[in-house]
Amino acid sequence: MKMATLIAKPTPLRTYLFGSLALYRDQQTQAYSLRLDARRLALVAGLAFFAAYALIVAAGYLWLRQVRQIEQVGFFDVAFFRVKNVRREMAAEQFARAKAAWAAKDYGTAFVSFTSGLHNDPDNVDGRLQAAAFLSAAGATDRAITLLEEGLTRQPASRPLLEHTLDDLTTNGRDAEALKLLHGQLASQLSGPNGSLLRTYEILATLNTDGPEAAQRLLAASPDLRTTTRSLLVVARVLWEAKKPVEAISTLQDYVKAEPDDFLGYAQLADYQETAGQIVDARRTADLACARLPGQPTPRILRIGVLKPTGPEEVRRWEQEIISYLKDFAGKPEAIDELANLCGREGWVDLARMLYESGAGRQQDVRMLAMYYSDALMRRQQFTEARSVLAEIDRQTPETGSTFAVLLWQREVVAAAACGDRDDARDQARRVAAALRLDPTGMEVIRRRFARLGIPEAVAELSPNPAAVKPSAPKKS
Repeated sequence: MKMATLIAKPTPLRTYLFGSLALYRDQQTQAYSLRLDARRLALVAGLAFFAAYALIVAAGYLWLRQVRQIEQVGFFDVAFFRVKNVRREMAAEQFARAKAAWAAKDYGTAFVSFTSGLHNDPDNVDGRLQAAAFLSAAGATDRAITLLEEGLTRQPASRPLLEHTLDDLTTNGRDAEALKLLHGQLASQLSGPNGSLLRTYEILATLNTDGPEAAQRLLAASPDLRTTTRSLLVVARVLWEAKKPVEAISTLQDYVKAEPDDFLGYAQLADYQETAGQIVDARRTADLACARLPGQPTPRILRIGVLKPTGPEEVRRWEQEIISYLKDFAGKPEAIDELANLCGREGWVDLARMLYESGAGRQQDVRMLAMYYSDALMRRQQFTEARSVLAEIDRQTPETGSTFAVLLWQREVVAAAACGDRDDARDQARRVAAALRLDPTGMEVIRRRFARLGIPEAVAELSPNPAAVKPSAPKKS
């Protein structure tokens, strides 16, 4: 019978890394050796990696939640390194912070938050639109449009981006840019799902640049736009400027029936009816807008405008409508501003002065009310009085080049030129040029306006290469 010889496993003198490495000594040779336990080492390495991973994830999660205060970030987003999700959630928080800062008039924080949000989520259409609106309100129209155009390079089929970009271009005198965009980057979409929208803007931009004849040719090539609800406002304007008032008014009536909640249709229809001498119809349209959109100031402003007296017997109703409006919207400064704006356009000096003085009595910022008062004065050819009001506003306005400041200085150019003070007109035009030095397109729009008004000093200051211009008598309106 064989006897099994049992050999005891040697005992290590010392172990390292939780037993992954062991130090042994040979009893016969007295030599030392270091042995590796691969399985144990793999286990230890795995546990160490997991601990480090958990520590990094926890630190990242806490940093995002506590330091950056991004509450929408989930733990598993960080744990599984969902970078795109994390950046998107960070951007949403930053956009919300930007809107809050903008509302609180903390413009520096708003700008930084909007910029950071777009950096983290450049495909966020709502955030991009909000950022563009903020830049436009700050007077950086050129930068706002660039921001929208950058969005179109990423999402060329986004309808909200298309509408806002082309709206900004066609309402700020940048119709040539709109046509360049339509015939270039967006040319392939003219026959696609957004084709009717883009062709409508093409007609609008052409109308603004080349006149009604060119616009009519484009409209004739796209007969489907006459039955496309979204296009009817532009179709009506083309017909109106082509001296076809009956067709234009009929088209707008169709639009109001199709889109009864869109105030723009009522406003354009009432304007055309009033201009065509259809006062009763214009007032009926304003009443319809007020009934359809109750509680909103803009329809009421429209009704006040079309109720302006054409005879002594109509004064009382007009005054009652104003009194009712002031009673209903007394606590809303923006509604009072809308009424003051109407006074400026219509030349209602007494009402504009009353709104200005009542605002001053409430110790609010009355610069906008004062500017509309100056508009009413200039409408009535009272340029000396208007210039005095504008000078008072100027003393209260910081030299920041804001949108308000640029609007103010433009009015000062007109008032100074109308009073024959060409040196002051030139000085105010220089201020406009300095504020718009980074917006050459916007400067060109204003330059063309001064050219139409016949103010060569201002035209020269806003030209790319200012040169001496022989003075000529400015127009009074």
